[in-house]
Amino acid sequence: MPWSEILEEIRNGNEQSVDGLYAAVSECARARLFRSVDPQVVDDHVQEVLMIVMGAIRNGELRNPDCLMGFVRTVTRRQVAVHIRRAMVRRRRIVSIDVAHHAAPPRESPEACMLTRQRVAGAKKVLQRLCERDRNILIRFYYEEQDSEHICREMHLTATQFRLYKSRALLKCCQLNEHLRPTRTERLQSTRPLRIA
Repeated sequence: MPWSEILEEIRNGNEQSVDGLYAAVSECARARLFRSVDPQVVDDHVQEVLMIVMGAIRNGELRNPDCLMGFVRTVTRRQVAVHIRRAMVRRRRIVSIDVAHHAAPPRESPEACMLTRQRVAGAKKVLQRLCERDRNILIRFYYEEQDSEHICREMHLTATQFRLYKSRALLKCCQLNEHLRPTRTERLQSTRPLRIA
């Protein structure tokens, strides 16, 4: 692959060069990911690797085209490490059936209900700030659990466009969520008891 040309085109905003980069990243990262993470999340991790690599290219952090595939392998190893760490944390949080059986269902507590309502309201607020196309992709894929091929067909998208739009929309949601999250002072004020004069 003429990596120097492809990297230059990506820096200049040529979206079609991303296809070649995606094919190379997918080929390089997919095998390692299949050995280390759940098969259901391999595509998501490939997308994350692609977004990290593209960000490094666009920000000028990856100057030498010969180092591209080595960089992809490094990013993939880090994604595997992150996945394993998250799996370990989830396992630590799992409670045995005997202990969980005696506990009251957490969904019934008023705090849990309020927290759920706040999360739903926050998610709606974040989704409303996305463009209509990105909002439709996320709602159809994650909430309505539609197949990606079905979404591509109805929205007239290629598979690569779908993956890129979905990844960018998720990244935008994370950024918006951080922006909309209340500050520590606001959280403390909301939990402070009322004083009656």
